[in-house]
Amino acid sequence: MSPFQLKVLDVLQNKYFQNAEVVAGHEGLTRNVKWVHVLEIIHVDNFLVGEELVLTTGLSLQHSIEDFVSFIEAIIQKNCAALCIEYGTSIQAVPEAILTLANRHQFPIIVFHEAVPFVRITQDLHSQIINQQYLLISSLEAYSQTLNKNAVLGQNTDDILQNMYNELKIQIMFSIKGREPIFFPNMAHKKRQQFLTLNPSTQQFKTEPIFLFDQHYADLSIYREDGLFSEFELLILDRTATALAQLLMREFYIEEKKNIEDASILADWIDQKLSKEEIYKFIVTHYANYTQSSGTVFILASPNTLTKAQEDVVYSKLYYRNLFEQHGFIPFLFERKSYVIFILLHTKDSKAVRDMLNNMFSSLAKTEFYKKQQAQGYQIAIGKVVCDVDEIPKSYQTALETLYICRKVQTSSFFYDDLHLYHLIYKLQMQVDLQEVIYDYLQPVIEYDEKYNSKLLETLQVYLQTNGSKQQTANQLFIVRQTLYHRLKKLESLLGKNFMNGHNRITLEFMLLANSLIEDKS
Repeated sequence: MSPFQLKVLDVLQNKYFQNAEVVAGHEGLTRNVKWVHVLEIIHVDNFLVGEELVLTTGLSLQHSIEDFVSFIEAIIQKNCAALCIEYGTSIQAVPEAILTLANRHQFPIIVFHEAVPFVRITQDLHSQIINQQYLLISSLEAYSQTLNKNAVLGQNTDDILQNMYNELKIQIMFSIKGREPIFFPNMAHKKRQQFLTLNPSTQQFKTEPIFLFDQHYADLSIYREDGLFSEFELLILDRTATALAQLLMREFYIEEKKNIEDASILADWIDQKLSKEEIYKFIVTHYANYTQSSGTVFILASPNTLTKAQEDVVYSKLYYRNLFEQHGFIPFLFERKSYVIFILLHTKDSKAVRDMLNNMFSSLAKTEFYKKQQAQGYQIAIGKVVCDVDEIPKSYQTALETLYICRKVQTSSFFYDDLHLYHLIYKLQMQVDLQEVIYDYLQPVIEYDEKYNSKLLETLQVYLQTNGSKQQTANQLFIVRQTLYHRLKKLESLLGKNFMNGHNRITLEFMLLANSLIEDKS
């Protein structure tokens, strides 16, 4: 008998069941019993919730085999534990059709050949169930206290899994994504490989996912060959998964402290103050198996107006660090003013890394974490993907440029590789007075808008973006076609009739992009 769970087999040991007989559903005797209910009606929908042991004299079942079948089908559908029938004036035998139905569903039917006190049975079994629940809660509380005590003493993953095994004595598997799983108790390599080929979604496994910062970081699983997990085992699984999540969080914060110590070296790295040999020496002190790889720089810019900014930034650093590690990156990070700077290294080539980052951030954009950050005013930028560690400063500079562009212009991307034209404008701005050049080309339109408070410049921009589609332009500007025709005619008078042809159009598009980048948004 389980100390925490009453089964139909255990009920048969009760003194009132000494002369009872199981006439059907022998294969279902391991069903759980969570309550006892006396029923003398056919329609049971509102009286059962599942796993009840049903007692009846068959008063409503004696007149019609159809009613009897409907009753059995209903309590099977409600996932009851078993049916106990008292033979007497109402029923003297269970029809063969009922026995066949019960056997097909492995649903136990137990008969009393003599009168039994249903009240005494109910009292006895309810007392047993309540005592078991109290013992289960007490054992769970003791287990939780052990976990908490060990946490204060600096427990590690093995300590937690050892506690869990001592409690359950079943096979445990703990797997962090991207790492070899831990088996407790340990297995020989061959047996371990065979175990890993099993389908984890079968009833032999119960798995509790561990999420850190909305990311599925690890899984804790237990295995039973018979697949019959008790409620106690599932609750222990849940408590242990919580303890492991807390341990992992603590390890992340310890890692964060180490990052602060490395900040000066990382700053020298991106500022081109380290030789290639010094960079490699620094990397291998953290990752002994490091091999030459491609890399990039990711910048997270926090808003200055954010309340509780420091707590949110720490959370963000841990979130992104976890995200990058999940995708195989080696992340180094430090803070500079309102920026968190990530140096990301990967063993794959630059093209594969670029594709990976694109897919990763496409998925990230759908998360509540990312949406909340955008609403708070956080901004992100990813620099050029480079082929060697000594080119990381170049990636850093391009990430800064990208961040500047994203702040000035509404772009659909925060990747350096997607904003080449804007980067060209940015570099031109550093060399010449672009404002003067822009004014040379757009002066008539700008002056007309200022004088008459019109929207010719916006109309020109949308008209070029829609490849000269009058219908799309009118729709996007929310104006009627006649108004658009009037504006286009005015643009022709200011820019010339051929403003949409060849080089004229390319020049205008370039100047509009440049104007959007360098104009004062304040």
